[in-house]
Amino acid sequence: MVEGAPALVAAINLHAEATVEERYDNYIRVETEYEGDKLVVKSTFNEKILDYAGGEYAKKFLRPVLRTVRKTFEYIEKYEGLNIFISSNIPPSSGFGSSAAVLVATSGAIFKKLVGYINKETVWKAAFEGERIVHKTPSGVDITISTYGGMLIYRKGEKPMFLERNDKAIFIIGSVGKRKPTGKLVENVLRLKSEFPSIINPIYISANSLPIKIAEFLKKNDLVNAGRLININHELLSALGVSTPRLDFFVNLARRKGAYGSKLTGAGGGGAFFALVDEEKVEKVKLSLAKRLKNISEVKIEEEGIK
Repeated sequence: MVEGAPALVAAINLHAEATVEERYDNYIRVETEYEGDKLVVKSTFNEKILDYAGGEYAKKFLRPVLRTVRKTFEYIEKYEGLNIFISSNIPPSSGFGSSAAVLVATSGAIFKKLVGYINKETVWKAAFEGERIVHKTPSGVDITISTYGGMLIYRKGEKPMFLERNDKAIFIIGSVGKRKPTGKLVENVLRLKSEFPSIINPIYISANSLPIKIAEFLKKNDLVNAGRLININHELLSALGVSTPRLDFFVNLARRKGAYGSKLTGAGGGGAFFALVDEEKVEKVKLSLAKRLKNISEVKIEEEGIK
């Protein structure tokens, strides 16, 4: 999402899950796995970490979860000792909003356990506070799509516009490895804009209209034109310096093998890409990518958010 421009985002059928159990004391214990390692933290209600397993990284990785837990308690005005078990099949640090999905799942599980239902608006607020630790000044787009599901146009500070979609579109997603820090990428783009405003400003103008036009074509099942605009979107982002040679390689490979369109996703700088296909094209594109990349998935848009 270029600074200030709307983003077209969709929930996909990869999930984060959180399970909550009551404890018989006033502590919070969070457990998950990351790249095969078991990470555990035990804390007080005010996020003071008392014990941990998995090295110092466990504290850093799970601190956003502890913040989300505390904020959820504050909003529902209930405090109870809990064991929280988290699992996820969303590739981390790849631009798929994995941290947001984990935080939304955590807050929702606490709601379901202690209140008996899920208030999505309050879950959003609690998870957003956890996301601040991850991204400092998050746009809120990842939290929004994880909470509400479906497909929407999102601009920071404005109410999301939920969109109709069709079932013809299939997306192949691929992770090319960890991406560069978002803050550094944004800093580089802003510097480029300040140095060459007459050249970069037109890209910003295009970025404002592209997501809406892509959504219109997807709604009409016009994958050809949706794909053409997705390709343009990638090239504009590449011109801003947020793509990488490795991302460009796989994006172009997907196009050569028949994808209607392909582009990086997330903040760029590595991370991930997606390719737009249909049932006729999915196998050829997927197999071609899988020969060169391990982390390939075929996904569809998920209508339901947190549940």
